[in-house]
Parts: sequence; C-alpha cells; structure tokens
Amino acid sequence: MLTRGLAAALVAVLLGGGCVNTAEPTGFVYRYQVRTVNCGTSCSAPGDAEITSAARGDTVWVEHIVNLIAAIDSFTPQTATLRPDCAENVAVLNGNTTVRSLPTPSCADSTYRMSFQLAGIDYPQTMVVHTRWIVDSALAPAQYGLRGRVLVRPRLEPTAGFDVQ
Repeated sequence: MLTRGLAAALVAVLLGGGCVNTAEPTGFVYRYQVRTVNCGTSCSAPGDAEITSAARGDTVWVEHIVNLIAAIDSFTPQTATLRPDCAENVAVLNGNTTVRSLPTPSCADSTYRMSFQLAGIDYPQTMVVHTRWIVDSALAPAQYGLRGRVLVRPRLEPTAGFDVQ
C-alpha cells in the first residue's frame, strides 16, 4: 500500500509539473500546453511543424492544446472556463514583464464554459485553438516567453520559450 506522500509524488511524475492545480476541486485533471508552429500553405492557417524562433515580421501561430487527462468518471462531462478568441490569449513576456498581448483584445475580458469528457463520446477530450502572431518589428531580438491564457478555470498558464531574431 502506497503512503500519501508516495502517491502524490507518483501522480506528479505521471502528470508532469504544472498540470495539477491544488487549489481546484479534485476528481479531474486538465493539461494545457502551448507551442509555436509554422504557417500552413499560406499564412492564413497554421501548419503542423513546431518552431522555436522567427524573424521580426514573420507570421507564427501559437497553438493551445487543452486536454482532460484524468477524471474519476470518464462519462461525466467536466466543465472548464475558457477565454474567447477576441480576448488576450497569449502574453508575450520579457522576463516577468508583459510586452505584448495576443491578439490585441477586441472584447472585454470575459469567459465561457466548455464541457470535456474523458470518454470523448458526447464532448471532446481535447481542444486545440490557435492564436496568430505577426512578430512585431518593434521587439528587440531576444528570448521571450509566450504564456498561454486560454484556460481560466482551472487556472493553468503554461509558458513556452521563443527566440525573436
């Protein structure tokens, strides 16, 4: 029989750091990841190749992947609170300072509820959305952090490193 400490360590190893927010109710676990991808055949749609750098003026797509990865009951829908596309979905960070918001917010900071289901029968288990970013020519060449802000509750805000050339 596992002790509580060993069980908690095992869950942390299996789920990875930053996936579990202990302030949220238990019974389900979401994973939220951000990564940057190239343009598709035109820059009006994302491609599928991950990139870690781009030149100023290039178009980059920030991909948000939200997964329900664990639930006590795989058939009961679990609700997450998300930000709409018109809100700030990405914060571009230089150290701890936000230097840009993506997209530039065109609506009030609001949220909506979406149901996920581990079984994926009536509701999705995974949601993928993209935020288009034309790398601002005013940004100095440097390493930046791209903090995802789509998933509001449970509150997870992953950050991916990105080099602006």
